[in-house]
Amino acid sequence: MAHVSVKKYSQVRVSNIAEMTPYEQINLIFSNIIGRLAATKGFIERKEIEKKGENISACVLLFGALQDALNLEVEQDPSISNNLLALYDYCQRTLTKANLNNDVDAVLEVSNIVKEIKEGWDNIPVDQRVSAV
Repeated sequence: MAHVSVKKYSQVRVSNIAEMTPYEQINLIFSNIIGRLAATKGFIERKEIEKKGENISACVLLFGALQDALNLEVEQDPSISNNLLALYDYCQRTLTKANLNNDVDAVLEVSNIVKEIKEGWDNIPVDQRVSAV
């Protein structure tokens, strides 16, 4: 019975993501990274190495999705996209090192960076959110 419920939940999640605007999808990625990094901090502190590694790997992939979402060609001010591209790359490299060294401070650094970017993302006026991605 529980297995059927999980299948239904999975189907709902996929259809909801497909119905999201690009702005909402990016916002979801930011939230996912922030949540995973909070959990990763706990995994490091509790020495749950496998879970830590899985979460960091997922975050690295999510940063890749953010990089892929950047519009490096059509942007009116390409410096914004280029700066975000470099920042996402920095976060990926920092998380890779954090994974190798069980470094909570590096995880917190990346989390703070993402929170700051998300705050700016959340402040994009509603009428400009369609063209924000």
